[in-house]
Amino acid sequence: MTAITQLQMSYSAEEDRILLRLNTSAEEEFRFWITRRFALILQQALQAHRQADPDVAIQPTPDAQQAVQEFKQQAAQSRGNFKEEFKPSAKLPLGDAPLLAFKLSYRIEGGKLHLSLQPKTGRGISLVLDSQLNFNVTRLLRSASEAGKWGLDWGGTADLVPEKRVIN
Repeated sequence: MTAITQLQMSYSAEEDRILLRLNTSAEEEFRFWITRRFALILQQALQAHRQADPDVAIQPTPDAQQAVQEFKQQAAQSRGNFKEEFKPSAKLPLGDAPLLAFKLSYRIEGGKLHLSLQPKTGRGISLVLDSQLNFNVTRLLRSASEAGKWGLDWGGTADLVPEKRVIN
Protein backbone atom coordinates (compact mmCIF):
# COMPACT_ATOMS: atom_id res chain seq x y z
CA MET A 1 0.00 0.00 0.00
CA THR A 2 1.33 3.42 -0.96
CA ALA A 3 1.60 5.88 1.93
CA ILE A 4 1.43 9.68 1.98
CA THR A 5 4.92 11.10 2.53
CA GLN A 6 4.18 14.79 2.07
CA LEU A 7 1.07 16.92 1.87
CA GLN A 8 0.64 20.60 1.02
CA MET A 9 -2.36 22.92 0.82
CA SER A 10 -1.99 26.48 -0.39
CA TYR A 11 -4.59 29.10 -1.27
CA SER A 12 -4.51 30.60 -4.78
CA ALA A 13 -6.16 34.03 -4.91
CA GLU A 14 -6.16 33.94 -8.72
CA GLU A 15 -8.15 30.68 -8.73
CA ASP A 16 -9.96 31.32 -5.42
CA ARG A 17 -9.20 27.69 -4.68
CA ILE A 18 -6.89 25.63 -2.53
CA LEU A 19 -4.23 23.62 -4.28
CA LEU A 20 -3.84 20.22 -2.63
CA ARG A 21 -0.61 18.44 -3.49
CA LEU A 22 0.49 15.16 -2.03
CA ASN A 23 3.46 12.89 -2.53
CA THR A 24 3.47 9.17 -1.92
CA SER A 25 6.04 6.56 -0.94
CA ALA A 26 5.94 5.48 -4.61
CA GLU A 27 7.36 8.95 -5.42
CA GLU A 28 4.17 10.03 -7.19
CA GLU A 29 2.55 13.44 -6.87
CA PHE A 30 -1.19 14.07 -7.05
CA ARG A 31 -2.69 17.55 -7.45
CA PHE A 32 -6.26 18.72 -6.89
CA TRP A 33 -8.00 22.07 -6.79
CA ILE A 34 -10.34 22.34 -3.82
CA THR A 35 -13.27 24.74 -3.98
CA ARG A 36 -14.96 26.26 -0.94
CA ARG A 37 -17.87 23.82 -1.38
CA PHE A 38 -15.52 20.84 -1.47
CA ALA A 39 -13.57 22.19 1.53
CA LEU A 40 -16.81 22.25 3.54
CA ILE A 41 -17.50 18.60 2.70
CA LEU A 42 -13.91 17.60 3.49
CA GLN A 43 -14.08 19.51 6.76
CA GLN A 44 -17.22 17.55 7.73
CA ALA A 45 -15.55 14.21 6.94
CA LEU A 46 -12.47 15.13 8.99
CA GLN A 47 -14.65 16.26 11.90
CA ALA A 48 -16.77 13.08 11.80
CA HIS A 49 -13.59 11.00 12.03
CA ARG A 50 -12.25 13.00 14.99
CA GLN A 51 -15.58 12.70 16.82
CA ALA A 52 -15.72 8.94 16.20
CA ASP A 53 -12.42 8.49 18.05
CA PRO A 54 -13.22 6.27 21.06
CA ASP A 55 -11.16 8.50 23.38
CA VAL A 56 -13.39 11.42 22.39
CA ALA A 57 -16.71 9.58 22.15
CA ILE A 58 -16.57 8.25 25.73
CA GLN A 59 -16.25 11.73 27.23
CA PRO A 60 -19.39 12.75 29.11
CA THR A 61 -19.52 16.41 28.04
CA PRO A 62 -18.78 18.45 24.92
CA ASP A 63 -16.12 20.37 26.88
CA ALA A 64 -14.37 17.13 27.82
CA GLN A 65 -14.57 15.93 24.22
CA GLN A 66 -13.06 19.21 23.05
CA ALA A 67 -10.25 18.96 25.62
CA VAL A 68 -9.33 15.45 24.44
CA GLN A 69 -9.36 16.58 20.80
CA GLU A 70 -7.13 19.57 21.59
CA PHE A 71 -4.69 17.34 23.46
CA LYS A 72 -4.53 14.93 20.51
CA GLN A 73 -4.16 17.83 18.07
CA GLN A 74 -1.16 19.19 19.98
CA ALA A 75 0.42 15.73 20.07
CA ALA A 76 -0.11 15.31 16.30
CA GLN A 77 1.42 18.70 15.56
CA SER A 78 4.48 17.92 17.60
CA ARG A 79 5.08 14.84 15.42
CA GLY A 80 4.39 16.61 12.10
CA ASN A 81 7.18 18.28 10.11
CA PHE A 82 5.87 21.65 8.97
CA LYS A 83 9.26 23.17 8.15
CA GLU A 84 10.49 21.08 5.23
CA GLU A 85 9.73 22.41 1.74
CA PHE A 86 7.40 20.41 -0.49
CA LYS A 87 9.41 18.29 -2.93
CA PRO A 88 7.76 18.12 -6.38
CA SER A 89 7.79 14.76 -8.11
CA ALA A 90 8.32 14.04 -11.81
CA LYS A 91 5.75 11.21 -11.64
CA LEU A 92 2.28 12.73 -12.09
CA PRO A 93 -0.16 9.81 -12.62
CA LEU A 94 -3.17 12.12 -13.06
CA GLY A 95 -1.37 14.63 -15.32
CA ASP A 96 0.51 17.91 -14.97
CA ALA A 97 -2.53 20.12 -14.33
CA PRO A 98 -4.38 19.88 -11.02
CA LEU A 99 -7.79 18.21 -11.26
CA LEU A 100 -10.87 19.92 -9.87
CA ALA A 101 -12.02 17.86 -6.88
CA PHE A 102 -15.71 17.24 -7.49
CA LYS A 103 -16.84 14.25 -5.43
CA LEU A 104 -15.77 13.18 -1.96
CA SER A 105 -16.83 9.93 -0.40
CA TYR A 106 -15.66 8.63 2.94
CA ARG A 107 -16.13 5.98 5.56
CA ILE A 108 -14.71 5.47 9.01
CA GLU A 109 -13.47 1.95 9.57
CA GLY A 110 -11.08 0.52 12.12
CA GLY A 111 -10.36 3.96 13.53
CA LYS A 112 -9.21 5.24 10.14
CA LEU A 113 -10.79 7.69 7.71
CA HIS A 114 -11.01 6.30 4.18
CA LEU A 115 -11.38 9.17 1.68
CA SER A 116 -11.95 9.09 -2.05
CA LEU A 117 -11.35 12.32 -4.00
CA GLN A 118 -12.72 12.25 -7.54
CA PRO A 119 -12.90 14.72 -10.41
CA LYS A 120 -16.19 14.99 -12.32
CA THR A 121 -14.79 12.53 -14.86
CA GLY A 122 -11.69 10.38 -14.84
CA ARG A 123 -9.54 8.86 -12.13
CA GLY A 124 -9.17 10.16 -8.63
CA ILE A 125 -7.37 8.93 -5.53
CA SER A 126 -8.16 7.09 -2.33
CA LEU A 127 -6.50 7.99 0.96
CA VAL A 128 -6.47 6.49 4.43
CA LEU A 129 -5.92 8.86 7.34
CA ASP A 130 -5.19 7.94 10.92
CA SER A 131 -6.00 10.31 13.77
CA GLN A 132 -2.63 12.09 13.66
CA LEU A 133 -2.79 12.71 9.92
CA ASN A 134 -6.41 13.89 10.27
CA PHE A 135 -5.36 16.61 12.73
CA ASN A 136 -2.53 17.75 10.48
CA VAL A 137 -4.71 17.75 7.34
CA THR A 138 -7.30 19.75 9.28
CA ARG A 139 -4.60 22.23 10.27
CA LEU A 140 -3.52 22.68 6.64
CA LEU A 141 -7.09 22.99 5.35
CA ARG A 142 -7.90 25.54 8.00
CA SER A 143 -4.82 27.61 7.29
CA ALA A 144 -5.40 27.61 3.53
CA SER A 145 -9.13 28.41 3.84
CA GLU A 146 -8.37 31.26 6.23
CA ALA A 147 -5.85 32.65 3.73
CA GLY A 148 -8.77 32.84 1.28
CA LYS A 149 -11.06 34.37 3.93
CA TRP A 150 -13.62 31.65 3.19
CA GLY A 151 -15.22 31.98 6.64
CA LEU A 152 -15.51 28.27 7.37
CA ASP A 153 -16.75 27.48 10.89
CA TRP A 154 -13.98 25.60 12.67
CA GLY A 155 -15.92 25.21 15.90
CA GLY A 156 -13.68 24.57 18.83
CA THR A 157 -10.55 23.53 16.93
CA ALA A 158 -7.54 25.22 18.44
CA ASP A 159 -6.14 28.14 16.46
CA LEU A 160 -2.82 26.62 15.44
CA VAL A 161 -1.67 27.98 12.10
CA PRO A 162 1.51 26.57 10.53
CA GLU A 163 4.24 28.70 9.01
CA LYS A 164 4.19 26.49 5.92
CA ARG A 165 1.39 24.31 4.67
CA VAL A 166 3.23 21.02 4.23
CA ILE A 167 2.95 17.74 6.12
CA ASN A 168 5.70 15.15 5.88
